[in-house]
Amino acid sequence: MADKNREILKQKLKQRVVDPRDLEEETTGAYQGEAATMSGNPRGRKRFLIILFAALVLAILITGGILLTRRQFGGYDVSWTTDFAAANGTVESDYESYEPFGKGMIKITRDGASYIDASGKTIWNQSYEMNTPYVSVNGDYCAIADQTRTTIYILSTSGLTGQAETSLPITKVSVSSEGVVYALLEDSNASYITVFTREGAALDITIKSVLSGDGYPVDISVSPDGTEVIASFAYLTNGTLNNKIIFYNLGEVGQNASTNRVVGGFTDDFAGHLTGRVHFSDNSSAQAFYDGGIAFFSTKVLTSPELIKNEAISQTIRAIAYDHDYVGLVTDNVGTDSQEPYRLMLYKTNGTKLFDKPVSFNFERFDISNGHILLYNDTSLEVYDNNGNLKYQGNLDTTITRARVMSGGVLGLHLLVGSEGKMESVRLK
Repeated sequence: MADKNREILKQKLKQRVVDPRDLEEETTGAYQGEAATMSGNPRGRKRFLIILFAALVLAILITGGILLTRRQFGGYDVSWTTDFAAANGTVESDYESYEPFGKGMIKITRDGASYIDASGKTIWNQSYEMNTPYVSVNGDYCAIADQTRTTIYILSTSGLTGQAETSLPITKVSVSSEGVVYALLEDSNASYITVFTREGAALDITIKSVLSGDGYPVDISVSPDGTEVIASFAYLTNGTLNNKIIFYNLGEVGQNASTNRVVGGFTDDFAGHLTGRVHFSDNSSAQAFYDGGIAFFSTKVLTSPELIKNEAISQTIRAIAYDHDYVGLVTDNVGTDSQEPYRLMLYKTNGTKLFDKPVSFNFERFDISNGHILLYNDTSLEVYDNNGNLKYQGNLDTTITRARVMSGGVLGLHLLVGSEGKMESVRLK
């Protein structure tokens, strides 16, 4: 009986074992069947070739895109030159500066201002007499004030919109993208922020700060919509320098906030420092640049501005630049293994750092323009994209007073270059 049971068990085990020869035959048959299908099915072969071709094209495009993004421009040509002295038949002023404005640049002298568009055409000329022109530009509006005097010219890309007169000497002005002008005035005891329409009419808004109590106003900036102001004040406490950042709201929110329209103040974060520059990037983002870092603020909640990031910078800050989308710094590069003397940093307006890299270029001017970073001196220029890739390094056949990127991409960049007595359209290629 036991032998019979053993024999039955052996038979069952044999039935569950796979013969390798059977497996080989099945596998071979499967491959042969697939090959027969491919050879006998033109549609399947075509689909396979299309997928293979698409993959190769995608790989080529990705590789080409990376190479183009990192491509450096090796030369340039000049599309046109506007010679102001030749056009006017006169010698240019001993003082001359340029500011990006509208779709071109505005040229500033002590005798007047001119707006030149991207084609080199002079749209308007505005004459005046100023000892120390102070310029604030925001989009299609600019304000030109005679610093330490009392006159402000308010202009758009179409020309003069108004002229304002102040009762006290002007320290600084800041214009909104709507043409509303905020002027910082002062006497021996106090400072005053006064507001003017684009037509030059004074609004019934004055913010007074007593120097002995509130401190000395260092800088102001107005939001693009003209309703918010950020200001830096320096003051002494027991012989120690201190600094505070104050936010004002000049709209309906500020009317209910306090008698002086203050909606926010920050002191502890700037103790022992001096904030030399403040800036509104857009209606909800502002920055304060101090000798120790950058503070990034959000004013999305109009009644309660928020410090969203305080980026400490241990090295000495040599230059700052900004536009509506980016904030940049150039600092010393001491005490590192790198041989380059400077560091170039770029941030988004919310404080996100995009890159930080050493540079050796001996620059005199630093700008951010149309997603590109410009470092330049009299005749030499370096251009980086917003990822930190060097796009151009070389000389231009002109003295560079101010440069602006107008357009371009991986195939070339179109620049406007303002120089002594002339403006040029330069294409990097």
